[in-house]
Amino acid sequence: TAEAMEELKEEDMVQDEPVLITLTQRGYIKRVAANLYRSQGRGGRGVTGQNVKAEDEILMLIPARTLDTLLFFSDRGKVYSEKVYQLPDAGRTAAGIPIVNILSLGPDERITAAVSVPNFEAAEFCTMATVRGRVKRMALSDLSAVRPSGLAAINLDSGDELGWVRLTGGSDDILLVTAQGQALRFAETEVRPMGRSAGGVTGINLRSDDRVASMEIAEPGGFLLVVTTQGFGKRVALEEYPTKGRAGSGVTTQDQKSIAKTGSVAVARVVQESDEVTLISAGGLVLRLKVSDISLNGRATRGVNLMKLPASDLIASLARLRE
Repeated sequence: TAEAMEELKEEDMVQDEPVLITLTQRGYIKRVAANLYRSQGRGGRGVTGQNVKAEDEILMLIPARTLDTLLFFSDRGKVYSEKVYQLPDAGRTAAGIPIVNILSLGPDERITAAVSVPNFEAAEFCTMATVRGRVKRMALSDLSAVRPSGLAAINLDSGDELGWVRLTGGSDDILLVTAQGQALRFAETEVRPMGRSAGGVTGINLRSDDRVASMEIAEPGGFLLVVTTQGFGKRVALEEYPTKGRAGSGVTTQDQKSIAKTGSVAVARVVQESDEVTLISAGGLVLRLKVSDISLNGRATRGVNLMKLPASDLIASLARLRE
């Protein structure tokens, strides 16, 4: 009947399946079935993951499911929302479409973080970190009705940018890792929940030449996978990072003497031994690795070469593919 037809929403027609969403520096977005990237060994050259337009770089690789809601956060501290199945589906090497066709971003506004939300009751909080080491926690339910034009999610100081967003459960530990190889672990309860217009609190005290490179959430039995711009990497047991108060300077998580060779920390991710990860270079090379193939090292070591990069290329991003 006509009434029965009306009850059928577009969402009911969508098959719920795992996908990877990629976003490039120039703002091209696409979704790809998660099984299109095959696993390779450590030190490999990778496969071309995207026909990157000249001077475009892949910034983000986000695992999600087609029925999830994707929250996009910009450097200006705004949040935008879109259903995953509404994003353009593309082959492995197709470029995707400009994200400005999907989200109404301001001039020069960039998406710097994105999280997929299966449902807004599943996680208690949304926790954010800025390049200059501020952190903010807010109730995830505050973001359940984001307008297409976006909402303010954090109030930023001049010169600061929102860089990372994670969903947290209320009793998690936050890890902040800096480009110069410092790491600080503290309880999320040290950051009291605030409303949308607040600017957050100091998460880590940075040296003047340093910036935050990653914010992650600790997991039982997990490892911190630290990857440098030159493709060196290692995993470190999370027990090696003691829980301290927020606003400290953290502990060393990269051999300071070898930063000239390895490059600074490009990205750090909490992973489990059974995971795989996909490394993406700025030039669009993609290498998929098993976490179990990556050397287990101490905090202050330099790691091993995970990905051989052409001279001018750098590690841009890393996606975690859970088992």
